[in-house]
Amino acid sequence: MPYKRPENELGIIQSSSLFGGIAADGLKPVLGCLGAEVKSLRKDEILLLAGDRPRHVGLVLTGLIHIVREDPDGNRLLVAAAAPGELFAEALCCAGVPESPVTVAAGAASTVMLLNFRRILDTCPNSCAHHRQLVENMLRLIAGKNLLLQERMEIVSLKSVRAKVTAYLESFAPKRGREIAVPFNREEMADFLCVERSALSHELARMKKDGLIEYRKNIFVLK
Repeated sequence: MPYKRPENELGIIQSSSLFGGIAADGLKPVLGCLGAEVKSLRKDEILLLAGDRPRHVGLVLTGLIHIVREDPDGNRLLVAAAAPGELFAEALCCAGVPESPVTVAAGAASTVMLLNFRRILDTCPNSCAHHRQLVENMLRLIAGKNLLLQERMEIVSLKSVRAKVTAYLESFAPKRGREIAVPFNREEMADFLCVERSALSHELARMKKDGLIEYRKNIFVLK
C-alpha cells in the first residue's frame, strides 16, 4: 500500500517519549541511525504474528495498533492498543524473546515507523550524541508500560462490570480530563475488560441512567 505521509509526521514523532530531549534538527540523523522504515497497514493486517521473533520497535504515526493474545481454544484477548505517538513491541524486543506471545495487528488503517531495536541498544557507529538519551528514554518507557500492565490487572480483577468500567475510565481522567476518547469500540472494550459485550452494553446504559456517565460511541464523560 502506498505510504501517505501524515500532515504532522514530525510532530507525531517528537511527541513520542522515545525521542524526548532530542531537538527537531537532531531527529533526522537519529532516525537514520535506527534504520527507520515507514509501513502502511490495512485494517486487520498483521505486523507481527505470535510465534515470530520480534526485531523492531514500532511507533504509530496514524491509525491504531492492537496487541492481541489467543488462548489454545482460539479465544481472543485484546491486551493493549497503541495510538499515534505511542510505541509497541518494545518490551518484547527488550526481553529478547525468540517467539512473540502476542500478535500485533492494525485495528484501523494505519501507518507505523519501524525502528531496529538492536540499533537502539548498540553503540552508534556515528557516535550519535543522542544515543544515550534514547536508551534512557527506552528504559523509562518500559518501566511505565509495566506500571500500566499492573493497573490493568487490578482493573480486570474487580468483580463487577460497573467497577471495571469505572476504574478503566478513571484511569484516563488525570491525563485527559473528564471527557475521554476510549481507543476501542464496544467489542474491543469488552475484550480488554474481560467481560461479555452484552453485559458491558447493559451496564453502560445503567450507568448513564444513574447519571454517572454520558457517552456517544467511544467518547465518554465522567460525571
